[in-house]
Amino acid sequence: MDAIWTLGSRSVAEHPPLTGDVEVDVVIVGAGITGLTTAQALIEAGLRVMVLEAGRVGSGVTGGSTGNLYATLASGQAALRRKWGDQVSADVVQARAEALDHIESLVKRYAIDCQFQRQPAYRLLTEDRQHAQHNLNDELDALVSAGLDAEMSDGPGLPFDSWGLRIANQAQLNPLHYLQGLANHLIGEGALIHQHSPVREIDAGKGTVKTDTATITAKDIVQATHTPKGISLVQAGMLVSREYAVCAKLRSGDYPEGIVWVLDPFHSLRSYRHGDDHYLVVIGEKHKTGEHHGDHYQLLREYLESRFDIEAFTHQWSAQQYGSPDGLPYIGRMHGSDNLYMATGFGADGLIWGTLAGRIIADRIQGNDNPWQARFGARRITPGKSVLQYAKENVTVTKHMLKDYLGTEKLADFSEVKAGEGRVATVDGEKLAIHRSTTGELKVLSAICPHMKCIVHWNAAEATWDCPCHGSRFDTDGEVIEGPAFRPLETVQERR
Repeated sequence: MDAIWTLGSRSVAEHPPLTGDVEVDVVIVGAGITGLTTAQALIEAGLRVMVLEAGRVGSGVTGGSTGNLYATLASGQAALRRKWGDQVSADVVQARAEALDHIESLVKRYAIDCQFQRQPAYRLLTEDRQHAQHNLNDELDALVSAGLDAEMSDGPGLPFDSWGLRIANQAQLNPLHYLQGLANHLIGEGALIHQHSPVREIDAGKGTVKTDTATITAKDIVQATHTPKGISLVQAGMLVSREYAVCAKLRSGDYPEGIVWVLDPFHSLRSYRHGDDHYLVVIGEKHKTGEHHGDHYQLLREYLESRFDIEAFTHQWSAQQYGSPDGLPYIGRMHGSDNLYMATGFGADGLIWGTLAGRIIADRIQGNDNPWQARFGARRITPGKSVLQYAKENVTVTKHMLKDYLGTEKLADFSEVKAGEGRVATVDGEKLAIHRSTTGELKVLSAICPHMKCIVHWNAAEATWDCPCHGSRFDTDGEVIEGPAFRPLETVQERR
């Protein structure tokens, strides 16, 4: 289940777990691209900064990303232009291009070995399935109008018929190596980065963040957690989804160079080199978190096998996305707290949005003006552009609450759960998440998500418990993997 980016992974020096109270200027929750970009700017300004990471540096959404860097949006510039108009469309491109340049400057400045390379991006149609909604002329006009160097193109020489658009001067890197290099530089400059330190409570009023073993007091708190922890109004309209990646080596044929978006309806292709080995990566099979239908990895393998001469499959992984209701990210101070910051709603474009967010938040903390602060502010209200998704997502939450509370199967005995299986069932009136490992070990947890009391679903492909309401995910021991939940699923005493 490891991403291809873990090949040649660098270790990051770890500080020992905190066992007492400590005070810093800024505490950042999350050591992904948002958190470390924020930390870099603040450390450079002379502030005392601590970064808390539940797993390892880059092991979350950043480490599961495509490694693609682009100034446009994966969903298309024309769609953004239709919703927001020419000025916002151009602003998005300019802001994201500046963030891409910032990544390149840090790679050069700190000599980070992450295979950063400028590459074109392609948006391609195929003969397999053309979609009327993919109007390439509209997309080209929107790209050029927003300031991008784009033109019609036959594509990068794929082994199947395709044609579309080429966008010059975008980029690719190994996202995990980039973060590991950045983290090691920050530690050398005095940042405190504590891995394996999940945060259990944030109190903005007191300026405190609590882990299992320590309390950190800070003037400012940054939630660089992809979605704010705890309960937040923005979660009510957020579209939470998962997308999958499969990696393969080819027996023959060329590996496509650049960022390749195939609109069939949507797959993302790219190649990657590690030493003398060459790999092909495909990303797709997007679905709402907690709503799993079929083997998404197998579908991606079949997609590659039908188009390329595959020698072997080598890696597979997935990542989570949070799409905002109005199509733009929320970055900055949260409602009701002038010392609590968030960055969310990145959709599939998180590497660039996260970098931009880190710069905006760092400027805000220092009292500096940032030209993009107002455009992407976390306190904005855009009902005309958001109301449909808010309504849709709240209907979805209500549907799951009713269906899962009323329709959960009843289980007479835990022996009905077979090895390798996970099931949500009602036992003696309780909603339980029951998993038996392949070695026969039984784990019985409460199926009630501690975030907002929805019922979790079993994700067989990744052996996790996923909440379909707001995207919290838990491992088979109940520990939080990602999402807004602070606390693990409650362990239930086995009675059978």
